[in-house]
Amino acid sequence: MKALYILDSYLSIVRKLLYYIIVLMFGSQVLVVFSQVIWRFVFSDPFSWSEELARYLQVWMVLLTSSVCIREDSHLTVDYAIHNLPFKIKKVLKLIVLIVIMCFLIIVIVYGSKMIMVTKYQITPAMQLPIYVVYFSFPVAGFLMLLEALILFFKIIKTNSLIDLSSICSKG
Repeated sequence: MKALYILDSYLSIVRKLLYYIIVLMFGSQVLVVFSQVIWRFVFSDPFSWSEELARYLQVWMVLLTSSVCIREDSHLTVDYAIHNLPFKIKKVLKLIVLIVIMCFLIIVIVYGSKMIMVTKYQITPAMQLPIYVVYFSFPVAGFLMLLEALILFFKIIKTNSLIDLSSICSKG
């Protein structure tokens, strides 16, 4: 379990950087889309690259923010039936869900990496950006989500009470 705390402490630096990157991407997206609207309707001369950039920023933001959601256990879930279950069953169900999520994330990482190799010579139409820059978001975000899921998994394993389980799953 000491490795868990070491990983968690190293990830805290990555998390802070990630928050700044997400905010920067969101601000850039708002600025690009707003500029596009102004140039299109005021100057009648729209940018050819703005929609593409906004789309790619959205992909990166959603995927990077997903690691934050895993850490805070704030992804959309259907947990209505779980509230009345005993602690041990809740704990087992949360662990099963995390195992399924981690298996899916391994698939995302593997196939995201394959997509990078398949598209390494392609470029985007408007910005002339290598398309692998966009596809690179899948293995990067998948890896971050996998690390967060692993940390959450081991924290839940250590949990001995419903109060601890609730605090872990609400704070991350």
